[in-house]
Amino acid sequence: MSLSTTNTNSSSITFYCPNNLKTNFDDLVKFKRISRTSIINLLMEKWIRSEYEMMKKDDQIQSLIRDVKVRHHINKPIKVNRTEQPPSDHWEPPMVPTLDDDYDWEERLGKL
Repeated sequence: MSLSTTNTNSSSITFYCPNNLKTNFDDLVKFKRISRTSIINLLMEKWIRSEYEMMKKDDQIQSLIRDVKVRHHINKPIKVNRTEQPPSDHWEPPMVPTLDDDYDWEERLGKL
C-alpha cells in the first residue's frame, strides 16, 4: 500500500517556455520565497477573472446593441412607398439628354 495520496482536485501541467523567462522567473521566486506553482496558479486565476469580466462586458455591449435594434425596429417600422400610377395606354421611353458639339452654355445661360 502506498503512503502517498493524490489530490483529485488538481492535475499536472507541463509546458515549454523560453529559457531566459524561466531563469528570471526562478530567480524572482527564490528571492520572494514563493513556489512556482503558487505564482502560476495566481497568474492563471487573475487571467481567468479578467477574461471573464471582459466577456461579461462584451455580452452587455452585444445585449445593448440587440435591444436597440429591436426597439428601433418595433418603434419605427419600415415604410414602403407604394404609389401606384394608373396604367397608361400610350407609353413613351424616357427622354435621354444629349450634348451637341454646337452647344454653348453661355448662350443657354443668357436665355434664362
